[in-house]
Amino acid sequence: MRKGQHRTPKLKKPPEAETLGDDMRRVREARGMSGEALGRAAGYSKSYVSKVESGAVTPSLKYAQGCDKAFGTGDLFTRQLKRLIHGDHPAWFAAYVDAEHEADTIRDFSAVLVMGLLQTEDYARAVFRSAWVPYSDEEVEANVASRLKRREILDSADPPRLWVVLHEACLWAQVGSPRVMADQLAHLINAVGEHPTLTVQVLPNTAAAVTISTPFTLLEAAEHGPVVYAEGPQGGRPYDTTAVIDNAVACFDQLRACSLSPQDSLEYLGKVRNEYARNAVDQVHLQRFASRPVRRVGPGARVRQQRRPRPGQ
Repeated sequence: MRKGQHRTPKLKKPPEAETLGDDMRRVREARGMSGEALGRAAGYSKSYVSKVESGAVTPSLKYAQGCDKAFGTGDLFTRQLKRLIHGDHPAWFAAYVDAEHEADTIRDFSAVLVMGLLQTEDYARAVFRSAWVPYSDEEVEANVASRLKRREILDSADPPRLWVVLHEACLWAQVGSPRVMADQLAHLINAVGEHPTLTVQVLPNTAAAVTISTPFTLLEAAEHGPVVYAEGPQGGRPYDTTAVIDNAVACFDQLRACSLSPQDSLEYLGKVRNEYARNAVDQVHLQRFASRPVRRVGPGARVRQQRRPRPGQ
């Protein structure tokens, strides 16, 4: 290498890319196809096929779709690639991320935690660190990065219509510190102003009679029918039967009707945010006071007496 030149760093591909490429190779060989034949069918060169199968490059979406068509595997490799691109999610959640990415309309009811699409980095990190399933520091950061990446759909050229109903418990269930909560609520307020397709409403505690304890998300896309995801201790589960969909729509409509108006919700979010901000400042003052040296009081200690003001002063 000549002096003054810089070596281009070789990017390390995630191990999932090698696994995906190896799976494509195994299916190709089982179908009795050569790399050249697969390349022609998918619209790529033999060299590109070899690089994908060796894990040297992550396949493009077009290539994954071409493989599915050539192999007759439906959308198997296309979905695997999307999961690889979208991030590291549990098996049950990968299908939800795909549906969320394709949805034209998203309606969400959050019972305790703010919806993942609207979480800040610090809020999401606190959620994963406090999960009942222990995560390593690396797993926490990977999950946080994946969650933040999901927010890209709100900034896309054609963002989904997102309507979120937050139970008031979401605002007062402190995740992390008061500063984390203050920043999270400020993010919600700013997000509504930045994204015209986003609506946030707060369901007050006084409407407990209509509240359900299970958070759920209703996703609708033009390509396929609506689907409902309901969360529980075991993870999430999709429902797509007509009866369940109709019930979810009716339930969400009732929750929305019993919530504060969008404008009143923003005002209330601001009030709660200010309360957390004051608590955060008070905590800082207490920490500073606690860090001061303690004055020694007792025999031999010299205590300066304050002069009392004379009458009339």
